[in-house]
Amino acid sequence: MRRSTFLLTLLVAAPVSQAWAWGQEGHSIIAEIAQRRLTPQATAQVSEVLGTGHSLASVGSWADDVRDARPQTYNWHFVDIPIALNAYDVVRDCTNDPAKGDCVVAELDRLKNDLRCAPDDLKIEALKFAVHFVGDVHQPLHTVLEERGGNGVQVDVFMAGLTCTGTCQPVHAHSNFHAAWDTGLIMKTVWDWGAYVDRLETGWLTSAEAQAPGIDAGTTADWAIETHKAAQTVWNLVPASKVLDDSYYTLILPILDRQLGVAGLRLARFLNEAYSSNQCPVP
Repeated sequence: MRRSTFLLTLLVAAPVSQAWAWGQEGHSIIAEIAQRRLTPQATAQVSEVLGTGHSLASVGSWADDVRDARPQTYNWHFVDIPIALNAYDVVRDCTNDPAKGDCVVAELDRLKNDLRCAPDDLKIEALKFAVHFVGDVHQPLHTVLEERGGNGVQVDVFMAGLTCTGTCQPVHAHSNFHAAWDTGLIMKTVWDWGAYVDRLETGWLTSAEAQAPGIDAGTTADWAIETHKAAQTVWNLVPASKVLDDSYYTLILPILDRQLGVAGLRLARFLNEAYSSNQCPVP
């Protein structure tokens, strides 16, 4: 069985609640892009917090690993903005549930301070959460209220992508829309997440948009709103047949590249700014 088919089969077999934002591959891609852009001061802080030899990519999926054991972190992975609306409303979209938390926008705002100012034993958790949640807020379907961010939208993935070439023939894989965006589309592009980093370093990250001043700026709410616009596009491109084929893949691949790339740039800036501050709380 081809690896991409196997991964999608696993996603189908898993309960819907286990389909997190970006799989291990996506979070590793974002973390590696950020690691390469840390300032010397931030690099030293990351090394001190994680320990020598541990990379940001090595902790990129930690927040998913502890999610079931710590249900109070559940809602920190997403923000529920109605698909038809264009603005973020903290009261509507980030309601605090005492048992599950509020939303990714609010948690990221807290983490910027916790990275620098939390007690030493909590700084490592703050870093692990930050690496993960900056990634989450850039996964389009983690800004969508409807159908639990697309978890409830059943799709049939039937595409060659860039990994099925030559004599390879694509096969049908039943999945859900959210799971396809978490992992399936990435694995239709490359077999190895490191190769996706290389793809972006020689592709989108060299583009005029990626090089433009301020591409890594903005508030966490700004990031969520921008991602939600991407979500509206990828959501509306799903055909009535619910078959995600190569026509769909061709249309969304530039969005997939951008969301992974810009998340890496913003994670770098998020950590650089937090670790460069000499104030507590961090402004």
